[in-house]
Amino acid sequence: RGLGLETADPAAAVVPVVLGPPRLALAAAALCADHGVRVGCFRPPSVPQGRACLRLTARADLRSDDLVVVRGALTAVAEMTKGPGRGWDR
Repeated sequence: RGLGLETADPAAAVVPVVLGPPRLALAAAALCADHGVRVGCFRPPSVPQGRACLRLTARADLRSDDLVVVRGALTAVAEMTKGPGRGWDR
């Protein structure tokens, strides 16, 4: 949330990051992979229209260094989602 991304308080180890358009979620998942972070990418019909998202899953063996990498990936996603005319809705 601190990066301006929509998420929810998880009841378990899975944290959704709602991005909206499916193309944006796919691009964000690829960007996370480029940063060394593997995430789930869910799009309709698995989620409602306009609610495509990344799903991050925490593990007990994550180290603080791992979380720094995840924050870097999500910072890149937040920066990618900002800016006009990206055409994510197409």
